[in-house]
Amino acid sequence: MPNLAGRLDRYVAAAVFGAYGAALLFLVGMFMVFDLLFQMPRYLEGAAKSGMGTFGLLWGLTELQVYRLPYVFVTIAPFVTVIAAMFALSRLMAANEVAPMLFTGRSMFRVLRPMLGVAVMSALLMGAVWQWVIPAVAEQKESLEASLTGQEVNLDRITLRSKDNPRLELFCRAYRHGERAMRGVILFDRGSARGDGIYVEAAGANWNPELRDWELVDGVRKTGEAPNQTTTRQELLGMEGLTPDLVVDSAKARRETSGLSYTELRALMRLVPGKPDYILAYHVHFTFPLANLVLLLLALPFAVNFERGRRIERVVFAIAVCAVYLVVDLTCRNLVYNVAIMFHPVIAAWTPTIVFGSLGAVVFGGTRT
Repeated sequence: MPNLAGRLDRYVAAAVFGAYGAALLFLVGMFMVFDLLFQMPRYLEGAAKSGMGTFGLLWGLTELQVYRLPYVFVTIAPFVTVIAAMFALSRLMAANEVAPMLFTGRSMFRVLRPMLGVAVMSALLMGAVWQWVIPAVAEQKESLEASLTGQEVNLDRITLRSKDNPRLELFCRAYRHGERAMRGVILFDRGSARGDGIYVEAAGANWNPELRDWELVDGVRKTGEAPNQTTTRQELLGMEGLTPDLVVDSAKARRETSGLSYTELRALMRLVPGKPDYILAYHVHFTFPLANLVLLLLALPFAVNFERGRRIERVVFAIAVCAVYLVVDLTCRNLVYNVAIMFHPVIAAWTPTIVFGSLGAVVFGGTRT
């Protein structure tokens, strides 16, 4: 009996994985086609500006789509899981293969367990992609997008405010993390009263790990107001707590939050405490992977039907439930930025999961056996 149970689990899991692969390829291909349809004029214009030939353009577009795969995956994975499980179960029901499984003594919940296992694996894979894969390809993707659209890569214009001194502001025109060097540095302290502001300007700044400070290149310190302004040379930047990692984190703040890892979002939340974008994105990185399981709990009971006919209608209805979840999820996220409502980011992120998860547990518990 244990060998039979193991074979049945593997058989159901294989059916789901096959449908998962087909659904994933279809949706990824659809995303790529839509991107090419809507963005092709920009790509052609960028190729003309940079003198890129036809082969170079095709190779660049292919490479760009590869870099975009992780972003597409974390966007569509929950819906791929639901569609795959629904079609796999519908195929098993249509072939009358579920009834013999039940006759062996296992319950319907036991039959569906491999599908739930696939949902859990998909959720874990989403988390791994967000944490490790997307950060590894983010810079290459942004650089390639800029090259194909004829834009300059502008990842280095950085503005930082000191957490300890809100009047202190740093502007950096360019930063190279590999060299630990800033170029075009301006440090401005507004001061507590008129006339006591401090203005520091330098052609560049290089990180000195021993001093834990930035050595200025042609640094000049200006105090007071004209015509009584005084100018002196300054060797070190003197902005406490400003490390190379902090500069990198501030540069990441300009990326879309969907392309940031858990670690990067936590760093940005410390850098800019209380900013709704980062709080919402951090919690969505947990709730959206859970949608793999939540939507499956909602959808699977609709595919369990031992009567003939109406299987496609049930699958379509389950997909409609997923669409409702997506609408509610996007609505809750948008409410965070509604000034009249001011929905808390944590509540906005977790409300769809809690509501639909509770409903899914009830619906799944009432599955026909």
